[in-house]
Amino acid sequence: MRESRARNVLGLVDEELLMGVMAKSPRLSVFVMAGFPFDHDQLIRRIADRISSGGEGGVSEFKKLELVNPHYGRARVRSIEYLLSRCPPSLEELLLSISFGSRAELDSEGDFQDIQLPQQEQGQEQEQEQDEQDEHEQMEGTWKLKKLSIGGDLGGPGGLIWLPLLRRCSQLQNLSAHLFTDDSLEKLSSALRSSCPDLNELSLNCMTGGSQADEQIAMLIRSSRAWKNLSLSFFHGFGPLSTAALIHQHSTTLETLVLTECDGFCSEDIQTVLSSCVNLRSFQAMTSSGTEFSSTVYLDASEMVDSPWVCLGLEKLKLVITGIARPDLKKDQYGRRLTGPLHDGTIQGYEMQQIVYSQLGNLTRLQELWLGHDKPDLDDEENYHPTEVDGQWRYIDPDEQFECLEFSLRSGLNLLGGLTELRVLNMDRMNIRVGLSEVQWMASKWPRLEKIVGLVVQGDAVPKYVQWLYDHRPDIELPPVMGNFTTAFSSRLV
Repeated sequence: MRESRARNVLGLVDEELLMGVMAKSPRLSVFVMAGFPFDHDQLIRRIADRISSGGEGGVSEFKKLELVNPHYGRARVRSIEYLLSRCPPSLEELLLSISFGSRAELDSEGDFQDIQLPQQEQGQEQEQEQDEQDEHEQMEGTWKLKKLSIGGDLGGPGGLIWLPLLRRCSQLQNLSAHLFTDDSLEKLSSALRSSCPDLNELSLNCMTGGSQADEQIAMLIRSSRAWKNLSLSFFHGFGPLSTAALIHQHSTTLETLVLTECDGFCSEDIQTVLSSCVNLRSFQAMTSSGTEFSSTVYLDASEMVDSPWVCLGLEKLKLVITGIARPDLKKDQYGRRLTGPLHDGTIQGYEMQQIVYSQLGNLTRLQELWLGHDKPDLDDEENYHPTEVDGQWRYIDPDEQFECLEFSLRSGLNLLGGLTELRVLNMDRMNIRVGLSEVQWMASKWPRLEKIVGLVVQGDAVPKYVQWLYDHRPDIELPPVMGNFTTAFSSRLV
């Protein structure tokens, strides 16, 4: 077999055929199994032993191991530990992933008594003790692993069973994982700080459902000497300690910062990052509302007045910018009069908008600009309001933006003329004043433009400026967005 890659797409496993292929493939370096049998202890051990010993030549050359099962199944902690202990030192990339809803379980007494492993019954206990000793010795060895990805609940009820793996990975550079226990964050931070000095890329999804202390998040951020790419999802509890750790230690190295549904990251923190991280290429900080943790992450435009951004190489920005005077808007989405100084016109003209436009206009390498929210929450019954027609309800988006850029030439849109690399513009759920002159200007000044989100509202008549884009720039994608609409529901909403 000359191919250096093996792949199982359907998840239908013929054990003997698989073992035969692996045994006759001494050059096999990449093994990908999309339907890996995490619940088949005997096969896991046979695959692990084959990976460890290599092919007929007896030398393992594995560089990448990817074992995934998207379907629900039972996984045993001990089998996964056995697999990890048999991975060869030459391995550079490892991906293990089980479906959400599945989890690694501790073995109950007698679980392994019925497994017919390839060994004689006589002396089985002694061989098992020897296996455990060899496993311990291998776990103490050193790996060349550079990338590790753990998907799903492979932590087990006893904690992170893959955590000892990190002690072997002194060359690890990239880690991606899901956390399911409240104490896993602190354990992970300690292991990374002591064992993985070269780690500079981290992607963590915190699935515990609770809040984390500011100090815990700060400890995680301090676990690397120099973050390059940092992506955190569902971390609730950001505070001054977290932001200080990010700025003081990583402001010159950080290129990507993605904070998805991370409550507590306030307007001042956002401005501090953008005015401190000179090499930032991608910055995303956006939350949706209506969830258990519903505080909105946004940048108040007033923060931008006296502190210019230094990340002039930014290529992607996903951020809500608010606090902008819009005296042209008189009523909110519920038909109520907009009140407060921003809507009473106390800030002169378009001064604040032009400050924001100027700051954005300096980002001449920008390719994606997302100022609109993500998709609205259509499942929240509180967003539906009865109409005068019996049985009909009107959906009203509670997160529609009013204190935002209006994207009109009159307000200063022309200050974005330098964004010649722009490919995607998202203005969804924003009250904008875009007309024919504005879309013609965009088409002229942004020659690479591929998509505009927020111009076409599903179910509404096509305005003239949209029709102009259809006729003159059919290459620009205009995906329809969901506006306020009426619908019929059963009496459960009454």
